[in-house]
Amino acid sequence: MARKPEKDELITFKEASELYGFTTDYYQKLARRKRLKAQKIGVQWFTTPMDLEEFIGSREPVGVYRKDIK
Repeated sequence: MARKPEKDELITFKEASELYGFTTDYYQKLARRKRLKAQKIGVQWFTTPMDLEEFIGSREPVGVYRKDIK
């Protein structure tokens, strides 16, 4: 991705993966469990950088926890 998206701009889970380092499958699981605010349009999932940062900030250090993502 050449530019950083705005905080409230919809981005695909693929773009989110490139920006934040989690896999698209992980984002889909989070969205289905209502842990990540996201919407499915057609066959593709979308979220915003603001929602991703809100989720990342809410995580608790249990199990395998990536300390490198803040």
